[in-house]
Amino acid sequence: MRKRMLSERRSCISNVTVPPASPTLDRQTMKLGKTTRDAALAFALLLSSASAHADMALHVTPKSRLFTDPAYVTVSAAPPSAEITIEATLTDRGGQAWTSRGVFYADLSGEVDLSRDASVFGTYKGIDGEAIFWSMQPATSAQLSAAGNTMDNIDSPRRYPDFDAFNASYDLRKAPVEVTLNAQVTGILADSDKQAATARQVVVLVDEAVQRVVVSEGDMRGVIYEAPGMGPHPLAVVVTGSTGGINELKAMSLANEGITTFALAHFNYPGRPTSLMSISLEYFQNALAWFAGRYDQTRVALLGDSRGGEGVLLIASSFPDQVSALIPGVPSNMVYAGVDISTMEHGPAWSLNGEPLPYFDWKFTDLTPSHLWPGSGEARHIYLETMLTPGLDDPRWIQVENIKSPILLISGDADAVWPSDIASERVVARLQAKGFEYPVKHLEYRGAGHLVIMPALVKSRGEFAEVVVPGVPGLTIGGAPARNAHAQTDAFRKTVDFIKHHESAED
Repeated sequence: MRKRMLSERRSCISNVTVPPASPTLDRQTMKLGKTTRDAALAFALLLSSASAHADMALHVTPKSRLFTDPAYVTVSAAPPSAEITIEATLTDRGGQAWTSRGVFYADLSGEVDLSRDASVFGTYKGIDGEAIFWSMQPATSAQLSAAGNTMDNIDSPRRYPDFDAFNASYDLRKAPVEVTLNAQVTGILADSDKQAATARQVVVLVDEAVQRVVVSEGDMRGVIYEAPGMGPHPLAVVVTGSTGGINELKAMSLANEGITTFALAHFNYPGRPTSLMSISLEYFQNALAWFAGRYDQTRVALLGDSRGGEGVLLIASSFPDQVSALIPGVPSNMVYAGVDISTMEHGPAWSLNGEPLPYFDWKFTDLTPSHLWPGSGEARHIYLETMLTPGLDDPRWIQVENIKSPILLISGDADAVWPSDIASERVVARLQAKGFEYPVKHLEYRGAGHLVIMPALVKSRGEFAEVVVPGVPGLTIGGAPARNAHAQTDAFRKTVDFIKHHESAED
């Protein structure tokens, strides 16, 4: 039912008591006081008239979008200068509620624009057009209020909605997610019959026209996400990090953007070794050739994050003619040991021509204590010396000068897992020293952590994410929520642009 505010406003005005003028005041003072009171009453009536002109409305554009695309949220016809509280909620596949909240002040036209106006309180503060989505917490509206709107007071092991997790199954992602947004007049202009508005947005995780193809060819395993529409499309291969498996999240996200992508498994996947131990680089050589040939192309873009960033630098250095563009995310500049998960014994992670590659060993001991939860720690310092001090002739250096493609390095300077920002700078310095002839760019995000490379809808608890290592309480990821969120959004968009710009086999 349409709600009118005029009668309520008049009721409020009629209850205002104007104190009588003091008999000692002169006529001029009394006249000025009457003028001021009349102006105040007129302004209040004007506010009432404006709010009564139309019901407050909440607008979300577009009505349906990909989760990596921007959304625009505005309010119109609110009481001018009123406090407006906006909430966004969703329920993930497992039934967990996720809620965000921002408190704003309408302008004199009764409008709020989340891309223009600052949230003064809630799950985020400041001007951030996408934060009403990324700042969601694992809580209902009531639980969020009880927690004082801050994630510090929300005791939940959940880091992401289940469909947003790195290793979430395709079944969790194939259906869209509905986000419900509510706007409410709060503060001193609220009354017993509060004015409110609601809107909804459908968020698509994987375009329904994207085709998913399971690959099992010889010892090669993975999943291809084929971009919709007539090809040829740019091709990309995604290599996982220390958790192994396959990165379907990034593969489907790139396919949504028109890039046919192969989420390639090399360990911890059915039909593949259980651990990152003695993985043959020739396995990737064969996979790249097979994938490119399937679509009548000769070169593909190559992406990998964390230990996968180390991996793709090795692959592109070893087989440079098969790579059109290289995107190492939060990588290493050096080769590190692998670990057998069943025995926790360390050994060579990679081999080439049947020989193990020289490597630095590492141990998760003496972690720097983290404030995020009891017993958690940061491992960044463990790798500092081995990433920073070896000379260019050290055999454990990745021979990046052999690469024959443009390179886009991505890192965060608050990476708590290892100093990928320093490693990336070392890669750039080596390339410069060796006279590298292809374009090189390093995207270093200030205040962002290890998950700068992960596209997601909800990004509020990224620094809480935990690297699971047997015998270790928990390795924190690092970064501040807003910095992580903005970096993830920007890095994904620039990754897509980079692949498309350098898709030609002749670049």
